[in-house]
Amino acid sequence: MTLLTVEQIKKLKEKWIAYPIVDDTCIGCWACVAISEEVFKLDDEGKSVVITRNSYEDCSVDDSISACPVDSIKWEK
Repeated sequence: MTLLTVEQIKKLKEKWIAYPIVDDTCIGCWACVAISEEVFKLDDEGKSVVITRNSYEDCSVDDSISACPVDSIKWEK
């Protein structure tokens, strides 16, 4: 699940910028949003999605990954 479009992902990949992804196992626990609200939000179904950014450095993404109880968040390049 992501708010990132295919075009935005393509641009990030071209620049070798890592970005987080959230898979379908998300249970909507809110941990990632509480830790890194500039990167994650809950969608209408209560599942986490990634907010579009030019960079995800210094956004506590690693802390959100560690806090996810079902390991739904991963880095992608």
